Amino acid sequence: MWKNLGPVVALYPTPTVVVGMMDEYEKVNWINIAHIGIVGLDSIMLSISKLHYSNEIIKDKLMVSVNIVTEEMLTATDFVGIVSGRNVDKSNVFDYTVGIKNVPMINLSPVVMECEVVDNYETKNHNQYILKIKHTHAKAEVLDANGNINYEILKPILFEMPTKSYFKTGDKVGHCWEIGKNFSK
Repeated sequence: MWKNLGPVVALYPTPTVVVGMMDEYEKVNWINIAHIGIVGLDSIMLSISKLHYSNEIIKDKLMVSVNIVTEEMLTATDFVGIVSGRNVDKSNVFDYTVGIKNVPMINLSPVVMECEVVDNYETKNHNQYILKIKHTHAKAEVLDANGNINYEILKPILFEMPTKSYFKTGDKVGHCWEIGKNFSK
């Protein structure tokens, strides 16, 4: 029997990322974002509450880094989501390297995407930034023999909104476009 939960987003958990940016004075700011989605093969979307200070920087600079979070980054990641860059200097929370597009990339993050903001779909309470991926940087230890990201090694942290919890990813359970070949009803 189904139970109607109302208009609840039931697509959680989603990857947790730290978005990095530089303000007009070249000062680094970080924000923890879990409302993220894939828009196409070369674009992603970040949904950020309009209350966040980071919106001012993003709208001005139009360039950000999207840093995939692992377990060793989690405490600092959660911190940059709790405090506002309007009141707290978060520039030294992570050791970072400045990327090709002049955005800060977290040295601990095994995968970082440098992105350009190409659109913003505003709703009442959120900005939905459409980001075109310009460069993706991955550490060799999370790549497979073919140069693809191996998520069994990477193990990105996921965020689930209803219980406000973080999760580790699990093991691979099959190969896409293969396991369905054995389907029969």
